[in-house]
Amino acid sequence: MEPVTGGASFVSSAVSLTKTIIGAGLLSMPLAYSTDGLVFGTFIILLAAATSGFGLFLQAYVSRFVPSGHATFFSVCSASYPNLSVVFDLAIAIQCFGCALSYLVLVGDLMPTIIHRIPHVQEDNLRTFWILASTVITVPLAMLKNLDSLKYTSVLGLVAIAYMSLLVITHFLVGDVPQELKGNLSYFPPNVTGVFSTFSIIVFAFTGHQNMFSIINEAKDKSLKSLTVLVNVAIFTSAALFIFVGLAGYLTFGDLVTGNVILSYPASVSATLGRSCIAFMVLFSFPLMLHPARISVNNIYFWLKTRYLNEPVDENGPLLAESNPNIAREPPVVPLPEPRFYTITVGLLLLGYVLAVSIKSFALVLAIVGATGSTAISFILPGLFGYKLSTNNTKAGAVLKVLSYILVIWGFCVMVLCLYTSLFLNPA
Repeated sequence: MEPVTGGASFVSSAVSLTKTIIGAGLLSMPLAYSTDGLVFGTFIILLAAATSGFGLFLQAYVSRFVPSGHATFFSVCSASYPNLSVVFDLAIAIQCFGCALSYLVLVGDLMPTIIHRIPHVQEDNLRTFWILASTVITVPLAMLKNLDSLKYTSVLGLVAIAYMSLLVITHFLVGDVPQELKGNLSYFPPNVTGVFSTFSIIVFAFTGHQNMFSIINEAKDKSLKSLTVLVNVAIFTSAALFIFVGLAGYLTFGDLVTGNVILSYPASVSATLGRSCIAFMVLFSFPLMLHPARISVNNIYFWLKTRYLNEPVDENGPLLAESNPNIAREPPVVPLPEPRFYTITVGLLLLGYVLAVSIKSFALVLAIVGATGSTAISFILPGLFGYKLSTNNTKAGAVLKVLSYILVIWGFCVMVLCLYTSLFLNPA
């Protein structure tokens, strides 16, 4: 796909990145506080923000070593670890597609609790009806080629998030929740097992790395300074919101809070509107997940075609910045012509909706995919890229190399812990 001409403004890029980061994980922050306590819960959020933010910064840093406007996990990996590029793209495709699929399932589970009856639709078919009805929103948005084209729906998604955040904070300030719904509070974790059980909620809440390269490609100002400010704005905004909503929800319900704080409130007009906002939030997040999945599928197709059909590789476009001896070879520019764009998009949509309608529960599969895919996207890959492409020629470069290595180690630790939690502590 050709790079975007003109480019997205800083505000548009900030909206896209912030909306990619802030998703359904926001509503589980009070539950995380209930297992971590007020002090340790805030510490974990800040730690997750710092590590995820550094991963995003590394993506901005390494994007200089591929042709301008063509930064992807595949292209950067081709420049640093060419033999692993298709493996990483396969993991990214599965992770992002699985996340998009979970959004469809959430819509099917949530909407029947908001609108209980639909004329000529049996109660047993309400879930299927709402999943299929979501195509009115998701299909047109999925057909948009650039993230900048989704900026208005991202704004609407942020408005929905703002309402839900205000709902949680306002109920805490007003104190109108019945006393019988309130539990105990703690400053520190009651037990280690509880911390493990919700650790992934906080860490993966900051995952926006799957769209970072697309945001860089579409940005009007691709300088490292501008992109660093962009990352700081998105991470700071997300962390502040996670802390405020998490604290407000936990201080309201204590250890009786549920996994989705909006569902903890007694029936009311404001609570029903909050549930509706969840549905709109995930629907507007769906194309943000399908976008990187489509890119990775195209990269996999490109790799198979060039490897097994012996088609020539377009390696146009000089590397930016200084020459780096750590670069394995000139990274290819992966084309995405319109016929293939629509073929991949339609294929992903059909597969997603068939699975969402037919499979009732696959929480364990999604948890395992998230533990591996999200960790790879957020920490391991950015860390490996930074370690490979940074140099020791300067003190700053040497420090960046060490920090990148530490991020890789952190990523593997997170992966092991989250897999242990999914398989043994929270089995589906």
